[in-house]
Amino acid sequence: MFICHPTTLMNSELLQKIKPPAGAWIPGPRTLLRLTGGDRIRFLNGQVTQDLKKLPAGQAVRAAIISSKGRLEADTRIGATADALWLETDFILREAIRSRLEKFIVADDVTLEDISTSYRLAHFPGLSQPPPGSPNDGLVFQCSRFREPGLDLWIPSSSDWQPDSTSTEQWEPLRIARGLPLWNIDVGPDTLPPEAGFESDAISSTKGCYIGQEVISRLRSVGHVNRHLCVLGTSDTSSKRMGECQTQEGVAVGKISSLALAGNVPGSVALAMIKREQAQPGNSVLAEGSVWTILRHA
Repeated sequence: MFICHPTTLMNSELLQKIKPPAGAWIPGPRTLLRLTGGDRIRFLNGQVTQDLKKLPAGQAVRAAIISSKGRLEADTRIGATADALWLETDFILREAIRSRLEKFIVADDVTLEDISTSYRLAHFPGLSQPPPGSPNDGLVFQCSRFREPGLDLWIPSSSDWQPDSTSTEQWEPLRIARGLPLWNIDVGPDTLPPEAGFESDAISSTKGCYIGQEVISRLRSVGHVNRHLCVLGTSDTSSKRMGECQTQEGVAVGKISSLALAGNVPGSVALAMIKREQAQPGNSVLAEGSVWTILRHA
């Protein structure tokens, strides 16, 4: 049995009212790998879940790197220029992902360079061109990083230019509302990408073979996974503790991993991995004394 939570107080439509804060999103150090050579597209296409053959220069897409058993190894954004592919992911994965890719370069015409310290990332929601005053030698990609149009600008480390920005903490309501997980917080190496909503924008259903594809295809044919990363909402603005999610009878069904006040919308939002049987939008759970409604899957 689930707890009744008035839909007038917190519903999925309110999530779209959570808007980006003013200024750029600057996440701090990121892993950035550059792939060049005539086989770069074919090679990287066999390593990631997205179809890079369809990626035009000047754009970046979300893609996952997964193991042969279908488990998540990295949540990435991959950009294309005329002569290179640029793969970005969490800084903590710098060595692991570089080693993973290098292991599969055998007779391929591919050169992999780690240029993580050569650039810093700034993302501008809603922009299609770099802001005035930005360096001319930056890397620019159209990228729906928060599942809405925006622009990634990679600023050379040698540049002193600093865009107006807002702290990453103030971006948390938007990230959570859009169902975007953080590595080792909301998802990790035990996560199957369909559990965390990657199929909506990071997994191609039509491309050729890639590592882990058989597992993804099998999950798609079965029609379900055993748990879902869910976006939760509560009208309780005093709820600041992450904890176990339970039914009214006290049965554990998941755990909140990210939480933030909803910003310009009254209440709080959270991410939690919830068992499939209970992860239906509209159901509600208890966590740390607050009633949370499951608004949607990530």
